[in-house]
Amino acid sequence: MKNFYLVQIGVSYSSPVFLPYATGCIAAYLKQDKEIMKHYHIPEIVVMRETPDDVMKRFENPDIVAFSSYSWNFEYNKVVAKALKKRYPEVLIVFGGHQISPDGAYLEQYDFIDVLMHNEGEETTALFLKALLHHDDLSTVPNVSFRRHGKIITTQKYIPEDISAYPSPYLSGVFDHLMQEFPDREFHATLETNRGCPYSCAYCEWCFTKRVRPFPMEKIKKEIEWIASHHLKYCYCADANFGILDRDVEIAAYVVEQKKVFGYPDVFKPCYAKESDNNVFEAGYILNKNNTDKGVTIAYQTLSPAALENIGRKNLTLEHFSSLDLRYTEAGIPTYTELILGLPGETFESFCKGICSLLESGQNNSMTVYECQIYPNSPMAAPEYREKHGIKTTIIPMLGIHYNPTFNGVGEYLEIITQTNTMSKTDWVNAYMFSVVLQTFHHLGLLRFFAIYLHREKHIAYYDFYFALYRYIHDVSSGFLHELFAELFRRKEDTDTADWTYQKKAFGTTGYYFEEGAFLELIKSGEVFWEEILPFLKSFEINPDLFEELFLYQKGVLRSLNKNEVELDLQWNLYPYFEDQSGGTPLKPVKAHLACKSDLSIHDWSEYARKVVWFGKRYSAMLLTNAREQIDYTEEDVK
Repeated sequence: MKNFYLVQIGVSYSSPVFLPYATGCIAAYLKQDKEIMKHYHIPEIVVMRETPDDVMKRFENPDIVAFSSYSWNFEYNKVVAKALKKRYPEVLIVFGGHQISPDGAYLEQYDFIDVLMHNEGEETTALFLKALLHHDDLSTVPNVSFRRHGKIITTQKYIPEDISAYPSPYLSGVFDHLMQEFPDREFHATLETNRGCPYSCAYCEWCFTKRVRPFPMEKIKKEIEWIASHHLKYCYCADANFGILDRDVEIAAYVVEQKKVFGYPDVFKPCYAKESDNNVFEAGYILNKNNTDKGVTIAYQTLSPAALENIGRKNLTLEHFSSLDLRYTEAGIPTYTELILGLPGETFESFCKGICSLLESGQNNSMTVYECQIYPNSPMAAPEYREKHGIKTTIIPMLGIHYNPTFNGVGEYLEIITQTNTMSKTDWVNAYMFSVVLQTFHHLGLLRFFAIYLHREKHIAYYDFYFALYRYIHDVSSGFLHELFAELFRRKEDTDTADWTYQKKAFGTTGYYFEEGAFLELIKSGEVFWEEILPFLKSFEINPDLFEELFLYQKGVLRSLNKNEVELDLQWNLYPYFEDQSGGTPLKPVKAHLACKSDLSIHDWSEYARKVVWFGKRYSAMLLTNAREQIDYTEEDVK
C-alpha cells in the first residue's frame, strides 16, 4: 500500500487557520473510491505552518506528496518539497492549486516537482492515482503536466459538468483529526454552494467554468450545521457570486437559523454577485440584520471606460449604484466598494476622479483599494496581454494586514502591477496615496461632514476638495500631519522594500492598511490634528457661526478612547442633514439635541484599532452616529 500525502499549508501558524478545504474535498472524494483505498493509505492532511524541519517529521515513507499551492504558501511548499526529494529520492512530488499556471512552465523551473495538476482536483487526482496503479501512463489523465523523455507533456483540459455527487469534507470526517489534534486552535471554515462564474474579468482566475454548477441544498445545509455545531467563528463563502441564484437567500437564512441554535458562526462572509439585485439585497439584509456579516460589497474595481474594456468587465451605472446604495442605507445595511489600482487603461486622473464619482453617488461609508495582483491562471498573466498593455510588475513580500503572519523562516510573495502604458510608477504612487488621503478623511470619518457640506452647499466637487487636501498635506513644510503622510509616501514609493503594512506598538501587533494607520495616528493625536487642519478648513470661507457648529459636530461624533456617548446641542439640523444619503434634506437653523450612546466602550488604543477600525470600518464604527448605535435626536424650528 502506497502512502499518499495531501498538503495544504495555512497562511499562519500562530493565528486562526482555515481548515484545508481544497485538499479536504479531494480526500473525501478519494476515500469513497474502494479501489483507491485498497492500494493507497491517505494520512491526515498536513496543514500547520510549522518550521520546515518540524513539518518534515509528519511524513513517514511517502510515495506521493501532493501540495495545494496558493500565493500564501507557494514558497513554503517549494522548500518542503525540495527537502522531501532530497530525503526520499523516489517520492513523486505533485503541485496543484491556483498558484499553478495552466502550462508546464514550473517543471522547467523546479526539477524537484514531478507532476503539475491544473483546474479542479477531485476527479483528476483519482484518475492520476489509478493511472499509477495500472499502466503508469499519465497521458491518459486530464489536467496534468509531466516530463517524458526529456519533454514536458500537458494533457487535455477537463472540467466536470456535474459535481452534485461530490462528498463533503466536513460530513465525511476528513477534518475530525484536526479538531482533535489541535483542540485549542481556532479554525475557520470555507463553504462552497456552487462553482463557476459567468464573467470573464481579466484580473481574475477564480473559476474554471462560465456555467454555475450548484451543490445540492441538502449537502449545503448539513455543512452549515456542521460548521455551526463545531463552533467555528468565521465562515468564508467561496462562491464567486453569492446571490446569483434565487436559493442563496434561503442559504443566508439557514446560516442565521443555525447561528441562533448554536451561536456560530459569528461571521458568514460571502463575495456578493456583481449584479446586485434583489437576491443580493435579501441575502445581505438577512445576514447583516442578524450581525452575521459586516456589509454588502458593491464592487466596481474601476470607473475608467478604457480599463473596463481592457479587463472585459461591465459595471453598474452610477445611477443604479446610487439607488442601490440608498436602498441599503435606508434598510440599515452598510455597503462598501472595492477598487483595483493598476488596471491597464487607468490613468491617475481617471482613477482619482473615479473614486470621487462614487462619493458623488452616495458611497460615503467604506471603500477599499487593492493593488492589482497578477494571478498565474488569469488572462492578465499571459505574456501577450502584458506586452500589449505595457504591464510592469514588482514582486513584494506578502503583507500582514489584519493578521500576524508567522512564516517560520520562509517568506511569501505577491506579484503586483506598478506600471502600465497609461500609468507611470510615479502616477501609481500618487494615485494610491490620493486614495489613502480620501479614505482616511472621508470613509474613516475625520472630515467626512465638511466634505459633504461643501459638496452640497458650495458645489465643491469631492475631487477638488480631496485633491486640495492632498496638496495641503504635501505643501505644508512641517507638522505632525505632513510628516505622517510624507513617511507613508516614501514607503509606498519604495517598491524594493515594500514596507506597506502600518504597524505600531500602541495599536497592537496586527498590521493595518496605510489609511487605517493614518486615521489611528490622527485620532490618537487629539488636538494636534485639529489645530493643523484648521487653516485648510477655514480656507473655504464658511459662515463663521455655521463653521463653528460644523467643527463641533465633526469632532463630537468621532469615537475616541473612553468615549462611547456624546450629547450635542445644535443650532442647525446637522444630524438628519448628513444622515440623508440622497441629499434631499435641506440645511436649516433649528434648536436640536443629539444624544448618541454605544454599547462598545474602548479603553486602550490596541483595542480601538481592532474593534473600531478593523472590525467596525465597514459600518463606520468610528462615528457614534452609525446605524448600530442608540440615537436620540429632537429638534424644533426656530421661529
